[in-house]
Amino acid sequence: MRSIYYLIPYVLISSFNYMFAKEAVDSSSPFIFNLIRYLVSALIFFSLGGKLIFNKDVLTLSIFTTTSSVLWAYGLIYVSPAASAVLSYSMPLFSLPLAFLIIKEKPTNIEYIGLTVGFLGVILYSIPLASHIGSLLGALMTIANAVFWAGFTVYYRKMKNYSPYDVNLSQFLIGSLLLTPFSIQNHAITFSSTFMEGIIYTSTLGGAFSFFLWNLLAKSERISKLTVSSFSVPIFSTILQAVENEDLPSMYQISGITVMFIGIMISRLKGGISIIDKRYSNKNKAIGAKL
Repeated sequence: MRSIYYLIPYVLISSFNYMFAKEAVDSSSPFIFNLIRYLVSALIFFSLGGKLIFNKDVLTLSIFTTTSSVLWAYGLIYVSPAASAVLSYSMPLFSLPLAFLIIKEKPTNIEYIGLTVGFLGVILYSIPLASHIGSLLGALMTIANAVFWAGFTVYYRKMKNYSPYDVNLSQFLIGSLLLTPFSIQNHAITFSSTFMEGIIYTSTLGGAFSFFLWNLLAKSERISKLTVSSFSVPIFSTILQAVENEDLPSMYQISGITVMFIGIMISRLKGGISIIDKRYSNKNKAIGAKL
């Protein structure tokens, strides 16, 4: 139950993150946008007492996180914030197999069915985007971002015994170093009120605090349980955009969201991704023996 206190603010913050990120990316290159976010976030975690970790796991985590952030920002150049939110949250479809490969959390047959149904929802939602080559490119970049997001989510889980202050300081510092050479070559930026609003939000609430909450959720919940709960973000983002633009989502979008949600719900049946706890299994055997 403790995770609900992390999940509620995460959902609220993340639902607005896509709109603010879109504003910032419209005025800067994705590399500069993320470099500023990462430097500000690193400074925040340093001021909170975070310490640098450098090992294979944190380096892999940083590569996954940075790649995800850049692909997400590039995708936002071509697709709407609501579309970015929904396509990004195809992440659970990739996190289940990655969790099995990296931390040995084994999916069940019912979860594979859920993955298939969920991915059909992604395809259904993306149908209107396919009519514009730019939008299709944005959709592909955003889905690629979801793959790397799934990767760093699993690594958050793998590094659950580390302090989240240390983990996040380290990933943002290393990520800043990775972004710097690309930012020098792609340094376009136009300062405006909308850019400042976007970069401030996505660097603080939508940056450091959002990553911190996601890290805490990954520490406290199994991957399957975490990912399905987070799916409320794209639903809320789509509603926000509909209210802001006074324009209802298309039937493809509504149907896609519904099918994705059903698919991820199916994947959580029968206990989720993790192998049944041995103590629970032994307890059942003992009960069976008594009978």
